[in-house]
Amino acid sequence: MTPLMDQEDQSTQWEDLMAELAKTNQLLQITLDQRRDWKLAMRQGLLTGLGSVLGATILVSALLWAMQPLKRLEMFKPTLDRIADQLERGATKR
Repeated sequence: MTPLMDQEDQSTQWEDLMAELAKTNQLLQITLDQRRDWKLAMRQGLLTGLGSVLGATILVSALLWAMQPLKRLEMFKPTLDRIADQLERGATKR
């Protein structure tokens, strides 16, 4: 069984708890204020969209580049040509 805490220990823990609660409330208020800011939301949306487009472009380019040496092997050539055509057609539709 643990000994009971004295009044001073309880008071110190209570003050620590209240300080942490105040920090949490402050962070929550900052988060809520940022969600209400339409300029920030617009900027975040544009950056997310740009990052997605650039990431997809780099990924498709790397995939096509990595498949180039395999085209020399006649066994893989028809399949790789079809994949490359599909990727290029998908990229031009956008």
